[in-house]
Amino acid sequence: MNSLILTAIMLAQGGPSSLDLSGWVSLALSNSPDMLEAGAAVSQAEARVQTVRSALLPSLVFGASAGHAWSTVEPVGDYESDSYNASLTLSQELLASGGRSWLDLSASRLSRDAVRSDFEASRLQLELDVAQAFYDVVGSMGLVSSAEAALERSSRQLERIQALYDLGAATSLELVQAQVGESGDRLSLARRQQGLRTSYASLYSAAGVGAGEDLPTVDTSAVLPPLTIEAARGLDLDLSANPSLRSADIRSESALKSLSSARRAYWPSLSASGSWSWNSEDLDIPDAPNEDSWNVRLSLSWPIFDGWMRESAISSASASVLSGQASKRSLENQLSASLSNSKDALVTSIESYDLASLSLDYSRRRLELSQMNYELGGLTLIDLLDAQAALAEAEAALVTARVDCLKAEAVLMVLAGRSPRLGE
Repeated sequence: MNSLILTAIMLAQGGPSSLDLSGWVSLALSNSPDMLEAGAAVSQAEARVQTVRSALLPSLVFGASAGHAWSTVEPVGDYESDSYNASLTLSQELLASGGRSWLDLSASRLSRDAVRSDFEASRLQLELDVAQAFYDVVGSMGLVSSAEAALERSSRQLERIQALYDLGAATSLELVQAQVGESGDRLSLARRQQGLRTSYASLYSAAGVGAGEDLPTVDTSAVLPPLTIEAARGLDLDLSANPSLRSADIRSESALKSLSSARRAYWPSLSASGSWSWNSEDLDIPDAPNEDSWNVRLSLSWPIFDGWMRESAISSASASVLSGQASKRSLENQLSASLSNSKDALVTSIESYDLASLSLDYSRRRLELSQMNYELGGLTLIDLLDAQAALAEAEAALVTARVDCLKAEAVLMVLAGRSPRLGE
């Protein structure tokens, strides 16, 4: 099943080997057991609403039976008889405990809406998990590219020093320094590649698929650019769309409805019923109208004492109301603080990204200047190698800063109850 879904998504993306973020999210939504569980919870909640609603509808029951009896009792002798009967009963609840059933229906509908909000929260959390894993892969791929570039520079430098050493124009120390620099960059590349494999394993896990050679890779050409600092500061976000907070609010309202319903237990109940019945010793259908009976009934019941069960139910419902209100306030305070911190974190990450861009430009210019000074004899080889290492660090820092921006944005969007940006 997963392979069919994967193939369909890959075809929809227009390529057999890579998926963008929206493709990975679609794959995760199709495979996630958490989403299946959340969907099943929604179905159960809808079924409970239908069950409560059914209590408000009239019921119609038909019954029929046929029997044969015989006995051998002395001195009467043998005796046999047949009996046939049928009945049809219609009943309707007019007012159960002062309208308690309507309150129960309202509470069940609110509970269903809360479960739907939980489903939305699960979907957003899954999208966030996939987005973070996706951006980790993007970052790892960028780090591999920067490590490859660094290794290429150090390899060229080693070849140059080796050629000069063979001509006697470079010392053994310079050759060893170049070899150490090249070995360090080669080791860094191997570590970056290992990190990339780890990031892919995390992405496969978040998407709900097993690792394998036939699985798609990340389409880096579709990665979105980070927001500008002005766009980040101008984001007008609040918690009104957060599904977790909405679920807590709905559950608090549902608890109030349940409390009102529990208090209605002191009220009387009123119901109406009508029935038709037929009894005969002969199965003579034409004579049925002469042997049937009709009954109409209006019933009122008012429980006076039930062993304090009503009081216990009211106390339990009151505790649920207090618990729900406390949970809602706690969650609202927590989310409000998280939203503010996440926005600050996004702005800070964008500032760091801008600084990393400037640092990379500076490192490139410094390497060019160091190369010129080295050729003129103004710098030693170790100084040139330090400039190369600084450039490699600046390239890696820019990759990391970019990923941090995208991940911070995804966290902020999910806290605000929105899906992360999956594409323009």
